[in-house]
Amino acid sequence: MFGALSLSSCLIQQTVGMFIRDEYPGARPPMVIKDVDGKPASEKWLKVDPTMLPPSGHIEGRITKAEDGIPYGLTSEFSNVVVSPYAPYNQLDYTGVEVGAKVWDPYTKKPFYIPRVFTFN
Repeated sequence: MFGALSLSSCLIQQTVGMFIRDEYPGARPPMVIKDVDGKPASEKWLKVDPTMLPPSGHIEGRITKAEDGIPYGLTSEFSNVVVSPYAPYNQLDYTGVEVGAKVWDPYTKKPFYIPRVFTFN
C-alpha cells in the first residue's frame, strides 16, 4: 500500500512539474495583499497599465466561487503565481501565503481565495 502511495505521489509531482515552472521570467509579478479580519493588510493599491493588459477571453467562465460568493483565483504556469479572477486578470505573486487563504487583488481592491487545486490554463 505504501509503495503505491509513493509511486502515485511521485507521478503526480512529475506531472505537475511538466506544467508548473519554478522560475518566473523577469521580475516577479506584484504581491497579493493579505487579508486581516476581512480587510486588506495594507493599502498599497496599484494602477493598471492599459498597455500591459493580457488577453482575457480564455479566463472568463472558468472562475469558480466559494460558498461566501468570493471567487477563487486561477493557478498559472508558474509556482506561487496566481491569476486574479478580476479583469484585467493580472498575475500576482502569493509567496508566503497559504493555499486557500483570502487575499486582495492590489489592482482591483477586491478579495479572492488562493486556489486549492491546480488548473491548467
